[in-house]
Amino acid sequence: MTAAGSAGSGPLRLVVVGDSTSFTDHRGPQLPDHPSLYPNVTARHLAEQLGRNVEVVVVARAGHTVREALRTVTKDRHVQFDLIGRADALIVGVGSFDHAPGGIPPVLDAVVPHLRPDPLRRRVRRTLHAAYPWVVRATRGRRRRTPAAEFERLFVRLLDHLRGLTWGRAAGIALGPTSHRSAYYAHAHPRHPAAERHHLELAARHGFPGVPTWPLVEPHADELNPDGIHWPPAAHAAVGRAAAEALLPQLRGEQPRIGLPEAAAAALRASGHPTT
Repeated sequence: MTAAGSAGSGPLRLVVVGDSTSFTDHRGPQLPDHPSLYPNVTARHLAEQLGRNVEVVVVARAGHTVREALRTVTKDRHVQFDLIGRADALIVGVGSFDHAPGGIPPVLDAVVPHLRPDPLRRRVRRTLHAAYPWVVRATRGRRRRTPAAEFERLFVRLLDHLRGLTWGRAAGIALGPTSHRSAYYAHAHPRHPAAERHHLELAARHGFPGVPTWPLVEPHADELNPDGIHWPPAAHAAVGRAAAEALLPQLRGEQPRIGLPEAAAAALRASGHPTT
């Protein structure tokens, strides 16, 4: 989608590396150009404030975890070089699924698509889905889908890889993890505050100012999708505007952009190459 600003300047390229919250509202998945989705809200606000057209591309899928996002940006050459490598601004919007209460181990979910025959696969999937909230209740929601140490390892790699692909010249922010009002997660999320702090601290440490999302979404919790997870338009609007406001100081040159990872910057300095 392109948000209109001044016709006299080239478009600003905004890339969102996200999960299903980037394309789903209170009614379900929407087309990429649906105006209420937060990436398009961000694009419109940036266009208004900068007087410049903004092109937004979303790289996301349902249930996108940090592990899958890292795989995408390290293996998909179109995403690496045609999208992220040319980005003027990045929004990293993954992690909510990683921080969700853990029920059935993810390795079992990964095996299910390969089961045959089809009736067996469908039966196993239904059984695992039904068991998930019972496991969450039994563990009181204390387990995360992705353990904290593993999330840190993968999230840092993701952030630094994005910094490298853009040569550190893009503006960038990271959205904090959302929470839920979901029966699937047994209406439990005791580790969310600690997970959010850890998530945003990691992002800031690696060049991406953080935007907490759940404080913006929670006032609209009664309007969430029936799954208890995905946001109504008012929540998308609040998150999209907050994301734009966090990007603007970098895009205006008032704050530093994401920069290169320190090891990469040091190697370039040692070889006599500029790092900006």
